[in-house]
Amino acid sequence: MDVDHWEPLLVSGDRVAASFTDARGAIGRTFFLDLAGGAIVSATSPAPTGRKAIAGPGEFLIGSQGYGEFTTRRYDRNGNETARWASHGAMLVNGRGTVCGPELGNCLPSTSRFRQLAPDNTLVDGPPLTGDYTSCPSMDQAGTTVFWRNGRLLAVDADLTPHELFAMDDSGSVLGRTLLMDDGLVVTSLGSEVVAFRTHLGPLAEGPWPCGDANLPGNPVVSGSGHP
Repeated sequence: MDVDHWEPLLVSGDRVAASFTDARGAIGRTFFLDLAGGAIVSATSPAPTGRKAIAGPGEFLIGSQGYGEFTTRRYDRNGNETARWASHGAMLVNGRGTVCGPELGNCLPSTSRFRQLAPDNTLVDGPPLTGDYTSCPSMDQAGTTVFWRNGRLLAVDADLTPHELFAMDDSGSVLGRTLLMDDGLVVTSLGSEVVAFRTHLGPLAEGPWPCGDANLPGNPVVSGSGHP
């Protein structure tokens, strides 16, 4: 068993989510632990691994993709599943609990969209996404999400309206995180290069998971108030 290579350890409130994956078949489990004593509170059933995020104090989003699975589940501090959506992707969570992000379908031609995961387990459709590879996104305080996909720097507003901010040939570069810095500066990695763009975007949103693949320190920790 290998430690999950995406988010191996997430800490939120008094709970820890630790994920482990069998590298031979990409099947894994997430164990929810008590932060104070380390006792196992609960664990997910074995499933294909996917992206994960902090959803709120003691709450987590656990994604699953592969072998017919394409889902995201929400778990409370007791490890109980409280929501399930038929979508998987690089999801962000703002201070109001809104969950949204680009789907990661990994198939061509792409059927992925930018999605919002509604509280009633339904999906709100955003713009369709061409291509395949997607950088880890970031969200500003106005609810606009920015990420790199298919040779374009894209921004999707809180009302799910898309905007193309920049386009260039990325020649299939391996993508990393998209970071939202001060004064609207967006920084992302394309292969061996780090590129920066000056945009109209505001500061990074407050909330449990405003920046995909964690934030600059590497892991947003959520206190009981729900702020990172």
